[in-house]
Amino acid sequence: MKKIAISALAALMAMTTGYETAFAAPVIQPIKPALTGDVEAVQYHHRRHGWYGGHRGYRSYRHGYRRHSDGWWYPLAAFGAGAIIGGAISNERRTSYEGINPRHYDWCYARYRSYRSSDNTYVPRAGYRAECLSPYY
Repeated sequence: MKKIAISALAALMAMTTGYETAFAAPVIQPIKPALTGDVEAVQYHHRRHGWYGGHRGYRSYRHGYRRHSDGWWYPLAAFGAGAIIGGAISNERRTSYEGINPRHYDWCYARYRSYRSSDNTYVPRAGYRAECLSPYY
């Protein structure tokens, strides 16, 4: 099959290489109107004050300011405090079921093979985790 496809492709290329290519017609350039002499020469003066060239509204340098930022000043301590608070929130202890009767665990382990005591759930036939409710719960 490969040999037939390769030979057909080679024959097609051999037939088409001898033909001339078509050339596009030349593009006609529009005639530009004559320019009038109403242009007046002025001297360029770049003003270096205001928002783009100098004063930003405060007198001294502030630590944490970056020149090409969004224009607001953020102290580095604010980011450090956010990292500490975020770390404390993420390290909260998970709820544990320590007060549950040990007979409850035994009953759920005997009834469900997929029972997990850390969160008191099992996987029923539907596929999602469900809470185990025993007569000892």
